[in-house]
Amino acid sequence: MDVADYFITILGFERFTPFMERNVYIRLLMSRGLSPFLSATVVFLITFLLTLASYFLVRSYLTEEPYSEGLGDVGRYLWNSESVSGRDLTIFVALTLYIIFLHLHLTGLLSWLSLFLR
Repeated sequence: MDVADYFITILGFERFTPFMERNVYIRLLMSRGLSPFLSATVVFLITFLLTLASYFLVRSYLTEEPYSEGLGDVGRYLWNSESVSGRDLTIFVALTLYIIFLHLHLTGLLSWLSLFLR
């Protein structure tokens, strides 16, 4: 999703004004003087590296119970857990990070696609 959003953002910058970008982090970097292309690249790389690093951090946990179950089961386990371990907290933070990034990039991708399809 991150890669698709990045490429459609770059195409959107070429066809439309860059200030139509919905990602607040890209807009923040643009308001600080970075070019739109550099802003999008920086946000893409940070997102990609954080996602990759968090995956490498939690991948050894993903083969153990209850984390090897479906995402809904893991979420219910984490939400209803009576005690919190470091492993539970790490998984919860990683899942939250993935959900936030997915939402940001999905809304960005859909906003550019809606402009292209007009």
